[in-house]
Amino acid sequence: MSAKALIRWEFDPSPLPLNEWLRDLVVITGEIRGKEITEAWTVLVKVVEWIPDTWDTKAEVKFITEEAPWHLWHQGYSFKLWNGRDVATVTIQ
Repeated sequence: MSAKALIRWEFDPSPLPLNEWLRDLVVITGEIRGKEITEAWTVLVKVVEWIPDTWDTKAEVKFITEEAPWHLWHQGYSFKLWNGRDVATVTIQ
């Protein structure tokens, strides 16, 4: 199961491949205490369209496990993608 999303990247996403699942991205659902994260889930992202003249893309997103908090993903829900730092803001469509 995946969800449609709008992603606002913190960098130019044009080097990202279209229609391929990107790995190694995380959504943090817990707290960050120093260098410790209390709860986080791996998220797969597939960029399906670039939005011209922006750093925004349309995409599909999905967790890699059924135990993840899918119930949070409703239309309008936003979260940050993390890969060592915040890399994008995702809004479920």
